[in-house]
Amino acid sequence: MKSIVVKDNYGLDNLTIQEQTKPVITENEILVQVKSVSLNYLDVLIAKGGFGNHQFPHILGSDASGIVKEIGSKVSNFKVGDLVCTHYTQTWQNGEITLNDMQNRLGTDVQGVFSEYIALPERSLIKIPCNLTFKEASTLPIAALTAWEALVNVGQLKAGQTVLLQGTGGVSIFALQFAKALGAKVFITSSSDEKLQKAKELGADLVLNYRTNNHWQDNVMTETKGIGVDLALEMTGASLNETLGYLKINGKVVIVGFLDGSKVDLDVFEILYRNASIVGIKVGSKSSFAEMNRAIEVNNIRPFIDKEFNLSDFREAFNYVEQGKHFGKIIINF
Repeated sequence: MKSIVVKDNYGLDNLTIQEQTKPVITENEILVQVKSVSLNYLDVLIAKGGFGNHQFPHILGSDASGIVKEIGSKVSNFKVGDLVCTHYTQTWQNGEITLNDMQNRLGTDVQGVFSEYIALPERSLIKIPCNLTFKEASTLPIAALTAWEALVNVGQLKAGQTVLLQGTGGVSIFALQFAKALGAKVFITSSSDEKLQKAKELGADLVLNYRTNNHWQDNVMTETKGIGVDLALEMTGASLNETLGYLKINGKVVIVGFLDGSKVDLDVFEILYRNASIVGIKVGSKSSFAEMNRAIEVNNIRPFIDKEFNLSDFREAFNYVEQGKHFGKIIINF
């Protein structure tokens, strides 16, 4: 079977498609034929060596969807023919995340799922929402669940509240869709008018081009009558101080990424003045995944897939994500 691997050293130039032995399942495992996978910026970082030491060749990937082909004798919640997608933090089933959970993440700590076949325990899989295709479901494990965790479980966003989203990548676009389903007001930033127009078509209430509009922060305050937003999702890391500047009193910032770096000179006065909460998250548990999937079905939310790639064009897909060209999600079809 074919797998996308970092072959013998880190770097995007060392990515290749390699023939691997098709896995043989144990009594507790499920064999899945992968149909589609989705790329996250995390995959680019791992390929570049941003997450420690891996044994080479290292199979990349956390997000995959497919069909159950075989089940072990002790598997109880799945059957052959079920349509499933992967659960990134495999052992995090419910409650709070533990240190052990953070040592078993697909593609990050252990071998990934960018393969024609994968063998995983049932805790690492979940049935896909009934309204989604294989392709759409492959986008859920990291981007969608991160957005859900940030808005619902940590941000506790309510109808009528305001949320500020940075950029138009996978997490932000899922957050836009979820927030609108919750009845919230959504502000979203980007340097591309074309992407902002797409966001507006998906329901964004205020779109802000931070490159061409030098007063976009003032627009946020004007739109909130000088109060600020209830919730902000911090994607870049480096802009955390700026994000605090348009947060309302008692508002909350949920940190979900560090695209522009993980170091920031934090203004503690702003935190104290606004009585602000700053929280970091780690995607979400399997129980949260199940709750999100039910919401996706009830509200008929469909992931926005920007572009599809064939397996033979996987390098182009990685470059597309690295350069930030995507709006929403991109996928690779096996």
